[in-house]
Amino acid sequence: MTKPAIASRGRVLVIDDQEATRYILRRNLTRAGFEVQEAETGAEGLAQAMLGPDLIICDVNLPDMLGYDVCRRLKSNPVTGSIPVLQISASFLSDESKVQALEGGADSYLTQPVEPTVLIAQVNALLRLRRAESLANLSARQWQTTFDSLSDGVVLLDAEGLIVRTNRTFLEMLGLVSSKTEGLPLTDVFLQTFGLAFPQLLPRFSAGPAVELAFEKRWFRLRYNVIDSAPGDESGSILLLTEITDQKKLQETLKFNERLAATGRLAHIIAHEINNPLEAMSNLLYLAEHSATETGETRGYVEQASKELIRISQITKQVLAYHRESKEPVVTRAEEVLHGVLAMFRAHIMGNKVTLDARLRCSGEIFVHPGEIRQVFSNLITNALDAMGHDGGTLRVRCFDATDWRTNRQGVRFFFSDSGPGIPEDLLPSIFDAFFTTKGLKGSGVGLWLSAEILARHEGYIRVRTRTSGSHRGTLFAVFLPAHAR
Repeated sequence: MTKPAIASRGRVLVIDDQEATRYILRRNLTRAGFEVQEAETGAEGLAQAMLGPDLIICDVNLPDMLGYDVCRRLKSNPVTGSIPVLQISASFLSDESKVQALEGGADSYLTQPVEPTVLIAQVNALLRLRRAESLANLSARQWQTTFDSLSDGVVLLDAEGLIVRTNRTFLEMLGLVSSKTEGLPLTDVFLQTFGLAFPQLLPRFSAGPAVELAFEKRWFRLRYNVIDSAPGDESGSILLLTEITDQKKLQETLKFNERLAATGRLAHIIAHEINNPLEAMSNLLYLAEHSATETGETRGYVEQASKELIRISQITKQVLAYHRESKEPVVTRAEEVLHGVLAMFRAHIMGNKVTLDARLRCSGEIFVHPGEIRQVFSNLITNALDAMGHDGGTLRVRCFDATDWRTNRQGVRFFFSDSGPGIPEDLLPSIFDAFFTTKGLKGSGVGLWLSAEILARHEGYIRVRTRTSGSHRGTLFAVFLPAHAR
């Protein structure tokens, strides 16, 4: 019965011109479980080294070249540079010889005669080091591959703000070259790319988790974190760069679509508002036209027709004011903005069997884009009417001068409350998320998300309270806008 083959512990190449020395080394290594290859000259050893042994034992005194030169050639070749080399000699015994061997690239040096146990222990130690080095190189390659594969740009910084390393995505995003960025201060890169020094952004990072910047018609979101370290150690930091150009374009598209939807709703309201005075005018002018003589009654018809024309003119002015938008924010009276929105919705509110309870007591001025704020108020009123449905109810609207208790900032507070069924508690955390809607196919899920975005740009905010049971059920939205500081 044949014995099962024992797995080899590795392949060792012995380079020595002495047959007796090769025999002793081969015998000891084979007993320890190693495969042994042999070469008599330096040139032969260099050729066999290309086959990739796990370790090379090389004599110093070879017939064609010194072992020092063999070792230098092995270490300078990318194919054989990682193979451990054990230099061994029976004639070069001085410390100078050991230094020369080690400086030439040898990983260890032994002098003859060598005890078998010492030889095997030295071989095992060198192989352990090679395996550890191979694992470290593999981990480094895996880490670098993962680092470069990230869809976000990543920059590692030292404690002085110098760039230690960047991944491929970051370089491609900004059109940079690795060799020209590593070691540079990050602030220089930002001055070249975004036109501002990085320290200028640090206060903005402390105010929020991310900062958005534009670069060559593209948008990026930046996140910055200091790397935790042991007390007393200097820490570095990490910067993440995410391109959000497509997201920005989508947001602008959603805003445009929401404005179109709001315009459609408004057109329905305007049709009702204008239709009534137009019908009255048509009737009055018909009576005046068919009157036999010009009498006081005829003049009365014409006067009433003139009043209806004035009414249509007022409605037209309200519509124009509703959609008038400026590129820059302007100082506006808060009461006028809200009053204009309520005037546009008044007939629609009455047609839905809804009682409007409006108390406008806000004399403060706000510095806003009026069209955007009207859109916010329109969204809240439309949501309230939808919530109450065909059964009607009460829509309460309030505005008054107030102070934000968190910042002690003066401003104007607006309340919009309905007597609808309220919002279930499990849905409440999601109502300001994009595309979330409780209206099914009738809703876009954009209105409240867009309203919160608009208010945040105006340094304001929106809050909600709701109740789904009891006699006072319904939903209340509270909006705060800071007053214009003269």
